[in-house]
Amino acid sequence: MTTAPKQDGTANKGKVLTLNNASQLASDSSQRPQSRRRLTFWLSFALCVLLPLALAASYYAAFATDRFAARAGFSIRGIDTNAGIDGIGALTGLASTGSTTSDSYIVLSYLGGRALLESVDERLDLRGVYSQSDVDWFSRLARDATVEDFVKYWNRRIHTQFDPTSGIIEFEIQSFSSEHAREIAESVLALTQTLVNELSANARQDALRFAREEVELQEARLREALAAIRDFRTSEQSVNPSASAALEIELIASLESRLIDVNARIDVLRQTLDDNAPSLVALQRTADALAAQIVERRQAIGSDLLDETGVSAVTQQLARYESLEVERSLAQQAYASALVSLEQARRDADRQQRYLAIHLRPQVAEAAEYPRSLRNVLIIAFALVSAWGIGTLITYSVRDHLT
Repeated sequence: MTTAPKQDGTANKGKVLTLNNASQLASDSSQRPQSRRRLTFWLSFALCVLLPLALAASYYAAFATDRFAARAGFSIRGIDTNAGIDGIGALTGLASTGSTTSDSYIVLSYLGGRALLESVDERLDLRGVYSQSDVDWFSRLARDATVEDFVKYWNRRIHTQFDPTSGIIEFEIQSFSSEHAREIAESVLALTQTLVNELSANARQDALRFAREEVELQEARLREALAAIRDFRTSEQSVNPSASAALEIELIASLESRLIDVNARIDVLRQTLDDNAPSLVALQRTADALAAQIVERRQAIGSDLLDETGVSAVTQQLARYESLEVERSLAQQAYASALVSLEQARRDADRQQRYLAIHLRPQVAEAAEYPRSLRNVLIIAFALVSAWGIGTLITYSVRDHLT
């Protein structure tokens, strides 16, 4: 009677122990993936965030070479006194800078271009300074760098800023010593000033080229007209046929007037004297002489000398001379007008010249401004954490979908 209950109690205890062991095994098996996930999580954080951040901080703290900055500022201005004020200028009180905006963009392109870099390199040996062995590897220019790589490196060492409203251009030069940075900025400023002067001179020459060509054309035309008149005078043996003809006509008119007066006196004397009277005979001889001179003068001016076409030779001569005189007069007027246009173009070109107005000269920096270590480390930390967080979320999302 007492043995059976003991056996039942022992069996129940065995069942309880078995259930406890099973639950313990299940809990152990569920905790192992969780601990493995935690380990993977923190290991990935250490490898993807802490290790690169530590390397970046070590680089900026111990290896990064200090860079000094020199700044300069200028604007391109013109002396065009006829330039008006636009709507913005009327509100702000500033003159319109639209006429120099294109030149400003040309200068901006020049500041980051190869031509400027090669000119400054010839003066200050930029390639040798930027590729020094004491400069850290990330900031150093390779000694065998190509021109294209050198230009890319230069664009990382010069920063430009342009304000289209005011037309002000500012640039910043970086180098590994403050004095060298200032020398580079001074050279860039001088070369830019030379470029603006060349642009102004080229614009002035372009504005004057057409006016000068027109003056040369009209001068050649006037010379040809004068040469034609000179050849005509040489061939015709007459300085001014029109003036000569006018003198001959005046002389004939004078002779005809005297002939009329003599004929009138003859008519009066015939009423009182015989035809053989000495005074009447003398007057008649005078009248005959005057008539003969009139006929001779008329023949001299060509009234009786006709060519094969039936046109007077003197008339042809006068027509040719008048044509040459008209051409000379027109050429002279055109030449005078071209000279006036050239003078006006020269005044306009002088008013539209460009010059570099410098308002900020490069100065020697007392402290290195670059690299900005704290800011760069914070930026790197933010980027690493962001990339690691996004990657982790994507990884766990994909794992959850697969399981």
